[in-house]
Amino acid sequence: MDRRNRSGDTLAPMARPLRPLERPDWRVRRRHRTWVRAMILATVGWAVLWLSLLAHKLGWWHPSAGVLTWVASAPAAVGALYALVTVRARRTWLFVAGIALFANTSLLLVPVLFADELRLLLGP
Repeated sequence: MDRRNRSGDTLAPMARPLRPLERPDWRVRRRHRTWVRAMILATVGWAVLWLSLLAHKLGWWHPSAGVLTWVASAPAAVGALYALVTVRARRTWLFVAGIALFANTSLLLVPVLFADELRLLLGP
């Protein structure tokens, strides 16, 4: 059988991919989903913090610093745990998990590092 491509050249016989023989590795997917959950929780926590500050600035809502700290830190704490679970021995996963760890732990450190500023801005 003479097969030709679009330009008219003859194609050599080609082996089919060995996909049925390939073993699926579900752990990578599970690890990725855990990382995505950690990043979603960090995003939720940062969004709560920034949207609360914006609402306070515009006069729509006046949360106390304590309530805002607890509401923003709750998803960050769970996200930090998810990020710790995603840490693996490979360098790439250390880097990827480090991003989620930084996003969540930085949110957890906001009340510690900026407690006075939050109290001044929002009240007790």
